[in-house]
Amino acid sequence: MQGQWASRDRGLERFVTEQPPYSILVRGIEEDVLPTTLRHGMGTLTYSPLAGGWLSGKWRKNAAAAPTSAARPTARFDMSTPANQRKLDIVEDLAQLAEQNDMTLIDMAIAFTINHPGVTSAIVGPRTMEQLQSYLRAADLTLSTEVLDRIDELVPPGVTINPEDNSYGATALLTTNRRR
Repeated sequence: MQGQWASRDRGLERFVTEQPPYSILVRGIEEDVLPTTLRHGMGTLTYSPLAGGWLSGKWRKNAAAAPTSAARPTARFDMSTPANQRKLDIVEDLAQLAEQNDMTLIDMAIAFTINHPGVTSAIVGPRTMEQLQSYLRAADLTLSTEVLDRIDELVPPGVTINPEDNSYGATALLTTNRRR
């Protein structure tokens, strides 16, 4: 909001969009960012609707192997941590929910993100044309109230399951940036 005020006070163009991560597993922006962008008429261009691959079905409870990509931060994908074990449990429940409602986990994850009233669009990162085509199906889906309620039971609104997934936030509040 400081950027909005500075733009107004200096007669400059105001910021028109915010770009936070958002997915079923990373819902922290529901507490502050989404209400703020809605209130001020800003767009919200979210990224990582598949939570870095967690909601792609790639990592499952009984087949969870650490990612091989050197680009993956270790803590976020260390399958032995309690937070990631919890994510694996939730992914199993989400996959079952998607299947019960005749969609894929990917369909449900992307539809969840893009159907939020505060989300203008979502950045997806397909590596192949086949992946892109599978992602596009979600654009035509509207999740039922029952599906949304079950998602809220698994991951309450405003909650990010693993704090290591908080790649977005108030860096001024990090311990290393405080004076005490």
